[in-house]
Amino acid sequence: MMGNKIVLGIAGPLLLGSCALFGLPTTYLFKHNANQADPSAGGNAVPSVSGGMVSTTLSLSGLTPGKAYIAHYHAFGPDSSTDPCASNGPVSVGFPNFTADASGNASVTLKTDMSKIEGDKGAYINVHYASDPSVVPICAPVKLVKS
Repeated sequence: MMGNKIVLGIAGPLLLGSCALFGLPTTYLFKHNANQADPSAGGNAVPSVSGGMVSTTLSLSGLTPGKAYIAHYHAFGPDSSTDPCASNGPVSVGFPNFTADASGNASVTLKTDMSKIEGDKGAYINVHYASDPSVVPICAPVKLVKS
């Protein structure tokens, strides 16, 4: 019994430490961008870390039913050091393409190496129209201040 307590005593801080790589909270909320696209869109991004890999699931609603979308982690860009969604950063890694269901809901998961999104490389997640990537209805800030 004592052995189990020691293992949990060691594993607990390690698990919490992996969450600290993202900073708290570990659920990121999407905010609507200043455009007319999908005005009711929203959702969240939930990352989990295991063995140097991160799995991030997007749960979205209020999208255009039947419309195809793309989503990406972006790095902090040059346009802002305090609002990642306004920083205009380059793509770090992309999620698989997905399509909203008949109710405008969608869920998509990306599994990638943590090194691709650590630090400023995983500052925010944008959801774009697949047909026109310049249309970005929603963004989830992941990192709030540029390093």
